[in-house]
Amino acid sequence: MRSAIGLLAVALLLAGCAGTARSAPELDVGGGAIDEPLAVVVSGLAPGEQASVWARTTDDRGRPWTSWATFAADRGGRVDIAGQAPITGSYTGTDPTGLLWSMRLPSGEPVSEPRAALSGPELRLTIGVDVGGSTVAQAPLVVPLHAPGVRSTPIAEDGLVGDLHLPPGPGPHPGVILLGGSEGGRPNPELGRFLAGKGFAVLGLAYFGLPGLPPALDRVPVEYGTRAVDWLRARPEVSDGRVGVVGLSRGGEFALVLGAFAPGVGAVASIVGSGAVFPGAVQPGSSWTRAGADLPPLVIASPGSPVGFLASAARGRPGQFVDTQGTTATPDELDRAAIPVERSDAAFLLVSAEQDELWPSQRLLDVAARRLGGRAEHVVQPGAGHFILDVPNLPTSYTTAAALIPGVFWIAGGGTPQANAAATADTVRRVVELFREEL
Repeated sequence: MRSAIGLLAVALLLAGCAGTARSAPELDVGGGAIDEPLAVVVSGLAPGEQASVWARTTDDRGRPWTSWATFAADRGGRVDIAGQAPITGSYTGTDPTGLLWSMRLPSGEPVSEPRAALSGPELRLTIGVDVGGSTVAQAPLVVPLHAPGVRSTPIAEDGLVGDLHLPPGPGPHPGVILLGGSEGGRPNPELGRFLAGKGFAVLGLAYFGLPGLPPALDRVPVEYGTRAVDWLRARPEVSDGRVGVVGLSRGGEFALVLGAFAPGVGAVASIVGSGAVFPGAVQPGSSWTRAGADLPPLVIASPGSPVGFLASAARGRPGQFVDTQGTTATPDELDRAAIPVERSDAAFLLVSAEQDELWPSQRLLDVAARRLGGRAEHVVQPGAGHFILDVPNLPTSYTTAAALIPGVFWIAGGGTPQANAAATADTVRRVVELFREEL
């Protein structure tokens, strides 16, 4: 009898346990465009239980990218990435965009460029959550990289080479010229489309490195840029008034040159650019000419030694150009090569990077800031390196250096992935605000 009672008690206990078994955790995901926070919430966890949230995508080359973050559930058994910092993961701190910008390639995967190879209109993600080493839920998420309806057209007319990115609708729209840096060729088309999605008619202007253009950044005529300004202003899709110019690095230098010499420019954003003219990349002389004459370039009496750069390269570490690219210039040397931005009545935004290891952008943009007096805002992005103008929240895991010869020779950009991501998002926001206010 006692045995039968014992068996009945066990059966009732097991039935009760089965009736109260915890259901599987639930995953809710959402979000807007690439410059907006992700919404990822996990519910149905035990208080304090750890859950790892991950994101995965595949780029244009078929390479897998992933990010992850492990959280402890709150007292309600929830994880909300918008309000919680991970215990560990591919990013630190509370950041609802962290799963985007911290995505990286598998360990050992060769990296040849700072940016992910993403050229479509959207980023297709899979968001998942692991508990106890097993995936308990996953869901797809599509993140648009620009507003729908953006149109892009290659341009090769009137001697100009580039891409025209137009917002949806007939317009007219404020015009903006986008300039790339010392890599040459067409500037970042994804950034051009992103800015077009914000309501601007964007001309991504190549100014060297393509057929019909100078082969290198040597003696590029200022008139080429002023012709692009006039061409864009005359387009039927572009509204009346002056246009804006935004450039990165050497493109930021060219943006200041156009601000100084092109009357049709009403707003200039120089991102890690230079307020002094740099010498040509290959030939002796200047990078820029006006009416056939060189704009006086920076000539440094004691340029410093390249030993540190070469030693870093020999050790397989990214070489730093900082010591030979302007830090040794005297104030008089910088002043003699200064771009005369004070000629312009345009609005100026100057953005430099505190940890720029490619060149001393803060000191170089101070040259322009001094000449503009209180007319220019000079923003120094804390902890950031050189590569801070891109579509916000795309992976920045490899933006601290760039490959000059992939797998062999790297040049330092500086910063950290997290600081570069924050600086990129803030810089692009400031650029959009500048053009909305001034154009």
